[in-house]
Amino acid sequence: MVKALIMAGGVGERLWPLSTDEKPKQFHCFGSQRMMIEKTIDRIKNIVDEIFIITTKDQSELFHRYLRDFPKENIISEPARKNTGPAIVFGSAGMDEEDIMVVLPADHIIKDIDLFQKTVLAAIEEAKKYDELITIGVSPTEPNTGYGYIERGELINEENNIYKVKMFHEKPDLEMARAYIMSKNFYWNSGMFIWKKKVLINAVQKRIPDVYQGYLDYLNNPEKFEEIYSKLPSISIDFGIMEKSTNVEVIPGNFYWNDVGSWFSVYDIEKKDSMGNAVIGKFKLNEVSNSLLINYMDNVVGITNLSNVVVVVSEDGILISDINKTQNVKKLL
Repeated sequence: MVKALIMAGGVGERLWPLSTDEKPKQFHCFGSQRMMIEKTIDRIKNIVDEIFIITTKDQSELFHRYLRDFPKENIISEPARKNTGPAIVFGSAGMDEEDIMVVLPADHIIKDIDLFQKTVLAAIEEAKKYDELITIGVSPTEPNTGYGYIERGELINEENNIYKVKMFHEKPDLEMARAYIMSKNFYWNSGMFIWKKKVLINAVQKRIPDVYQGYLDYLNNPEKFEEIYSKLPSISIDFGIMEKSTNVEVIPGNFYWNDVGSWFSVYDIEKKDSMGNAVIGKFKLNEVSNSLLINYMDNVVGITNLSNVVVVVSEDGILISDINKTQNVKKLL
């Protein structure tokens, strides 16, 4: 069977003051009338047999509140944040060894849904045939310095356009990002993965034995889940497995993808007026252009003679920032 695991434990600190512990970004609607977690479920539900969500213990109640029709038994609560490595491994516990896993973040925006599904189905077909760790690399549209990159190697499946992964690269500076784009051999690291469960577990046993031993302890003593999980190392699936393994493949995703990792990303997906402003809520504007303006309060906000800014007003605070430097919002917190 094919089973999806949606990772949904993040807070989205760079989207303060809208995204908070009380309502993280996956429960917000950006560029749509539906929450991001709802859209993630919608685009995968027709091509998998079952969907699981793994989130933190603190957020699990939010999922029960906002996703009333989603089966409660398929919502897995982490006792503590331990990064994507342990989350994915323990999120697979209810799956069979031969099941194909489709691992997706909860808080991404994807357009061209048909092309996305076609890409995932091609990766599923590859995972059924071969014991490979497969990731989706998004074809870059600009030299973005906010993403990690995947460098492709040889073409190994011409029909489905699948390549061996040559190397993973950390977030580059602008000059290096431009070089990546020019070479046409690099993709944005999307954080989406497809593999057999047994292939994942074998890789965990080999590459991060502490997590593997914790997983075995949990299977033998599920009542000690919190105690076992609290002792696990905090490690990402990229650093723990993908960057160290040799059986890693990448399939290009040629669809629109946005990880909504900053307010600039939100500006990119929202509709703009004739002045290039994305406006949500009550504002009075004079000579304002190319800005993201969000106001969730009743008072009117007046802005004059500004451009390229972000103004976000919520009950949790007010943010004012240069639109091109919204990655720095996290430093405020």
